[in-house]
Amino acid sequence: MRKIRQSQTLVPFGVGAIFDIRGESFVACDIWRWAGRGYQVRSERLCRALKIQELKAAPVVGTSRWAPPSAGIPYHRFPTWLFCQNCHNMVRWRLSLEQDGKVPTCPTCEGKRQLVPMRWIIICEHGHMDDVNWPKWAHSGGKSDASEGRCEQERLVFETVPSLGAGGLETLRVRCRTCNRGRNLVGITGKDATTAIGSCAGRQPWQRWEDRAECDAIPRVVQRGASNVYFPTVHSSIEIPNTSRADADSEKALEIKNDKWYSGLLTTNPESPMARMAVETLAAAYDVTEDFVRALVADDKAKEQGLGTVVTANPGDLLGEEWAAFVTPQTQDSDDFKTRHVGLGDGSEAPHDALSGRIDKVVVADRLREVRALEGFHRVIPAKPANFVRADLGRHLKWLPAVEVLGEGVFISLEESRLSAWEETDAVVDRVELLDRRIDESFMAARFREKTGPRLTPRYLLLHTLAHQLIRRLAFESGYSAASLRERVYARSNADDGPRQAGVLIYTAAGDAEGTLGGLVRQGEPPRLTRTLLEALQDATWCSADPLCRENTAAGLNGLNLAACHACSLVSETSCEAGNFLLDRVVLVGSEQVPGFFEPVVRAALEAAGRAVSEES
Repeated sequence: MRKIRQSQTLVPFGVGAIFDIRGESFVACDIWRWAGRGYQVRSERLCRALKIQELKAAPVVGTSRWAPPSAGIPYHRFPTWLFCQNCHNMVRWRLSLEQDGKVPTCPTCEGKRQLVPMRWIIICEHGHMDDVNWPKWAHSGGKSDASEGRCEQERLVFETVPSLGAGGLETLRVRCRTCNRGRNLVGITGKDATTAIGSCAGRQPWQRWEDRAECDAIPRVVQRGASNVYFPTVHSSIEIPNTSRADADSEKALEIKNDKWYSGLLTTNPESPMARMAVETLAAAYDVTEDFVRALVADDKAKEQGLGTVVTANPGDLLGEEWAAFVTPQTQDSDDFKTRHVGLGDGSEAPHDALSGRIDKVVVADRLREVRALEGFHRVIPAKPANFVRADLGRHLKWLPAVEVLGEGVFISLEESRLSAWEETDAVVDRVELLDRRIDESFMAARFREKTGPRLTPRYLLLHTLAHQLIRRLAFESGYSAASLRERVYARSNADDGPRQAGVLIYTAAGDAEGTLGGLVRQGEPPRLTRTLLEALQDATWCSADPLCRENTAAGLNGLNLAACHACSLVSETSCEAGNFLLDRVVLVGSEQVPGFFEPVVRAALEAAGRAVSEES
């Protein structure tokens, strides 16, 4: 048994992903093969959005040195072609050769030399993955007829020929020891290699040969660690108490509200035995969860106090419901969601006044619970829905793999009227449209549109860049590492789809105690957040790569960043919801051509600093 953190069973080593550990390589099997393992994760909202009945987390194995193989979730050894680094013999490993807890060893070398996996594999756009047919490659010899001269016995050697070059593919060769035919690896990753490697097998590595499907996609050879091998689709939800519900006026909700048991809940202590009995009775009578009934009661009580925020988003609009929960003060405590509206505090200095005119709300979340679920994955290109591979390989299971993590966070929303006026500025619109056109030309367009909507808006670019600057600054101030902070951008601009949104949530969500140490909440309280925001904006005004970075109009893959680079704006891949793309610090602090939303704040801060220096001198 090899051990892995529970959170890693979702990303980066979820279903279909390759997992390297101490010289071995495995691939995670589909969830049908979990065979009932795991425990339930609560998330009514996420289940409703994904149209499933249940979420399950991988079982947790104790820290002891040994545990039975049945205790964890299944991984399959892949690639199955291995080689010995001592004698260079290649071995096609089979399941019958596996021994619990033992690594594959060379059958010919003394000292039980460990076999290591071959570096190249085959993938296709339909999501299939397989070993390279090394015997066929070795006997192709670069000829059009790959079957000519093929041996009955496939005794292969993976060898290096140093005299042929300085370490490129021309120095690596797969050779047959029986007939001595061989071929180097030049061109193996090119399109012309199809003849030598054959057609796609139409299956995943852990599937049996009889389970394969017909596949007409052109296979391609890549290194097993290549970025296009695995594109997971992960959905996440901040678990909120549902003080306002999109389904509060549904037919079933109205039936519950008209029941005689319901009216008493509005005036009864929710912790009393009578209230608990009424909730149980209503839930059983109308085939809903007890949490559903309690949420309806909380919604009605909040509306009576004038605090309810009506969520007009369609059911399953996770961000819309979360936005309403953050901007609405809490009326009752929740074990999963505890927030406080704190604002920026009082301040008389010019930078504080300029900043408070652009910040609407500041909310600290003392406790957050996030649930993440893996729906499936793509290979090669993360775009076409027809090529999407579900985590159950299309077996129509009613559950998905998930993890739940606890954390804390800081939520900041911008002042809507000023933001709306700024994003209608011609220079801003032209700058954002430049990136919007590039999204359509990118092979990642479908992924980006899930975050930006039909078109990239100035507010999304602004809020996303602000989130990155805050993550970088808070990593210095809060005591958390930058990789343990995550962003969540709320940037809906079309009022027809629900309430306008303009905010960011910076939060920790780790699967251990580090996620709730309190350092992030402390930084979100006044007056610390004002100082942190000003310092983050100051960081955005310069970069060690300026003026090249600031004047750049096409940075990153496909030019999907503008003024942004590793020295000033990029963060850990695990922290960013858009893969470190769609960033531009100019929209934050401005330039000679483009006004920045926070440009007056930066100017006021510089003037205040200049006055302070003059007074001291």
